[in-house]
Amino acid sequence: MIGFGQLSIIQQVANEQLMDYLIKIPFGQEKMFGFNNREEFFQAKIGNPYEVFTLSKEFFDDTNIKRDKSYIVSTGNWRVPIIVDNEYNALLTVSKENNKWSVVKIGAKGLANELEGFEQNHLSINIRNILRVFQIKGDFILTSNNKLYPLTSASNALLIDRNTSYSTYEILTLIKNIRLKN
Repeated sequence: MIGFGQLSIIQQVANEQLMDYLIKIPFGQEKMFGFNNREEFFQAKIGNPYEVFTLSKEFFDDTNIKRDKSYIVSTGNWRVPIIVDNEYNALLTVSKENNKWSVVKIGAKGLANELEGFEQNHLSINIRNILRVFQIKGDFILTSNNKLYPLTSASNALLIDRNTSYSTYEILTLIKNIRLKN
């Protein structure tokens, strides 16, 4: 997990490039991106960035999960909520290209809504990241104490309760068992 200086840079880049990406939304498609109308673009501000992690190649190469090994690695991407009237409308994706941070995508209104709901229901958790498991097309909230909270995509993929937190080991074991069966 990256320090405060890195977080500050991500927020600055998202702030500077927000309007450039909002105006790229085609006329008439504002609702698909979480906005009621184009006037909301001028009220938009950014929220706290989420660093996106995934599972390492070693996780899939190892036959058995080793408890003392970290299988979670950064993707190098950050998802930054776009907020209007205290609601998360969409997410900017900030990534490093050619050694320079920039916004590369806008969208994911469903994920933005889930992140907002998670934050409202878990006010005491201040460090939040996303663990994206591409192989199951599932996302989790990853907290600083290595607790995982499944979002809808992960809950559906693994048939687990969305309202429960899990240890990293529990989820990795579940994913490993599913992957071995396929």
